[in-house]
This record gives sequence, structure tokens and C-alpha cells, in this order.
Amino acid sequence: MWLNMLNNYSLVPAQKLQPQSMPAPGAAEPGCGLTGQYSGLSYDLGPIRPIGFPLDISIRDRSATREYIDWLRSKTNLPIIIKGVLTAEDAILAVNNGANAVIVSNHGGRELDSAAASIEALPEVVRAIGDRVEVYVDGGIRNGIDVFKALALGAKAVFVGRPILYGLAHSGEDGVQQILEILKSELIRTMTFAGCRSLSDIKPSFVVHESHYAKL
Repeated sequence: MWLNMLNNYSLVPAQKLQPQSMPAPGAAEPGCGLTGQYSGLSYDLGPIRPIGFPLDISIRDRSATREYIDWLRSKTNLPIIIKGVLTAEDAILAVNNGANAVIVSNHGGRELDSAAASIEALPEVVRAIGDRVEVYVDGGIRNGIDVFKALALGAKAVFVGRPILYGLAHSGEDGVQQILEILKSELIRTMTFAGCRSLSDIKPSFVVHESHYAKL
């Protein structure tokens, strides 16, 4: 068990995730299977790719194609959500190739300096595919007002990263719960001042780009 002595936060024990060779010749390359245990439950994910697919599938892999989605679709009935979409063109490609939803994200701004902020790219993506699949947004959500802005611009949900880690580092599980409560209360307060009684009342007209005020 991993233990953080600063805040007594612990992770579940008994995780084992290790590569194994697959017995069926020609079905997959050696070392690409995964087995493990989680909280006493054993699982076997089987081969993670067919022959010819690189073992290291990362966001920097320029060889990634729609075949990844086709392969994943053949392995699961779960919804497939594509993260890292920042343009209408990529959003349309993702949906046309089987994505059930997309996450507008620049991966925390860590991958490419000067990449578009997620909130800046959100309206373009929503206009392109918002009537076909759900659009989520990730990156830069720091308070309830940010959540309000994202919902107003068409996101169905937001993903929160750093604030959760801050709460976790400060007070463990209680800190995470407190962060979520703060975000919720800030969102409710923003909705109240904007005259919104429910999430469905939040409309694009409630927000404008900062460049709007530069013209005044």
C-alpha cells in the first residue's frame, strides 16, 4: 500500500499490472497482454493491439490513424471518447470515425507551447459536431465561473485536474471533497447572479470573448 504520511491518504492495495506473452501465434506480438488484480478481482485484458501496431501508443505518435478507433471498437461496447480535439476538422474526423463524444483539450498546455486554450477552441468544436455527439472540455477549469463559461459555450461537462490534486495534497480525500463543494457552490452562485434556475438556462449569450471589450 502506498501511503502519503503528510495527509494519511492511501491508495488501494493489491494492484498488479504486468505484461505477459500471448499464447496464440500470429494473434498478437509478445508482451502486449495485460493481466492484473484490483481489490481482489482478477482481470485479463488480453492483447492490447493486433500485429503491426506499435506498443507505445502516445499522443506524440504520428502514425496513429482511425484504425486505432476501429480496433478499439472491436474490443469493447463502451463509449469511445476522443481527447485532445482543438479544431472543427479534427472533431468531425473523430465523429465520422466512430467517436461517441470528444473532449476539447490541450492536455494541460504541457504538449505544445502557444497551443490554443481549450476554452478558445470549444465554440468551434461545438458548432461542428455539437448536434451529433456530446462535447466535453478539459483544461483551465479553476472555479465555478469557469464551469459556467464552459457550459454556456456548449460543453456538456467539464473535467477538473489541478484543483483536485491541490485538494488531495492538502487534506487527502476530504480535500478533494471540499474542492468539489467549492466548485459547486461557485457555479450555483454564478447561475443565481445570471438569473439561471437550472443548467438548461445557461446560454451562449451569457459570455463574450475578452476581445469584445477591446472594441468599446
